[in-house]
Amino acid sequence: MRFATINLLMLVFALPFVAALLYWRERRKRKLLESFATPNLLNTLAKTKSVTLVLVKSTLFMAALLAAIFASARPQWGFEDRRLVSRGIDLLIAVDVSKSMLAEDYKPNRLARAKELLKNIIWSLKGDRVGIIAFAGDAAVICPLTTDYSMAHAALEGLDTSSVSAPGTDIGRAIDVAMGAFELAAQGDKVLVLLTDGEDHEGRAIEMAEKAAKAGIRIFAIGLGTTQGMPIPDEQHGGYKVDREGKVVTSKLDFSLLTRIAEITKGIAIKANPSGASDIIPILQEIEKMQQSQQQETVFRVYKERFQWFLGLALVLLVLEMFIFEMRTRREVHES
Repeated sequence: MRFATINLLMLVFALPFVAALLYWRERRKRKLLESFATPNLLNTLAKTKSVTLVLVKSTLFMAALLAAIFASARPQWGFEDRRLVSRGIDLLIAVDVSKSMLAEDYKPNRLARAKELLKNIIWSLKGDRVGIIAFAGDAAVICPLTTDYSMAHAALEGLDTSSVSAPGTDIGRAIDVAMGAFELAAQGDKVLVLLTDGEDHEGRAIEMAEKAAKAGIRIFAIGLGTTQGMPIPDEQHGGYKVDREGKVVTSKLDFSLLTRIAEITKGIAIKANPSGASDIIPILQEIEKMQQSQQQETVFRVYKERFQWFLGLALVLLVLEMFIFEMRTRREVHES
């Protein structure tokens, strides 16, 4: 037998103090009776008090405490060996949530199509960690690296154009934030999946891609949109956004920039299809290759918890202690 939290067994040394406290309580009861009762009345009350039953109740209570201490120390015996397969990949997904992602060259819009593609990527993972980054004119980690795919899925579903307050599109900032997140928590191969229409207003994307390559990060870029361009819906006033001259603003896919980013980091750049998931198959295949090359199998021993037996014993002893009366039976009183 072993104890998972053996330090808690030190509580056993507190039992003598508890026993002393119980003894002190009984002595105090006796003194209170002596201060309020005459000697004759005190002798009569003493006849109805069973010292043996008081001792039995105290013993049961102490035994229940001892069993509870053993339960808290988590006794374990018996074990089973389990195998854990570690994939060794940390994958961050950076989603463009700028206003241009509302363009409707995909139905209902680019952002909705991006979420659809990302769901397929997340649910294809097997033990790898995944995180979500939202970016526009700035970038923020919405979901840190985790193996809880439900949490990542929920974070993805909650993305909209208000997730990042700074307007514009800064792909370089998204890569920079991803590098920081990897530096803070990465454990295996680092992959950044970038979903955007490729419009980079700050012009730092190539510079940050080169830094990412030096940090060992591969970037898989997914371009959304068309090279012809589409107008951007105006959420506040209706219609489409216009520039200062009153001309309708169009958003075009800059796939050449995404291709360059992917090449620098030895990744892949693809154009998203209007529907389906066949367009991301090359990315999923590359991720699978990385999984296979980094796959590690670890065997670890899991001991079986047995605290339930001691906890059950403690409860039984407490129930018995509650139902034992300290008063003698009439027959005992009569015989005395």
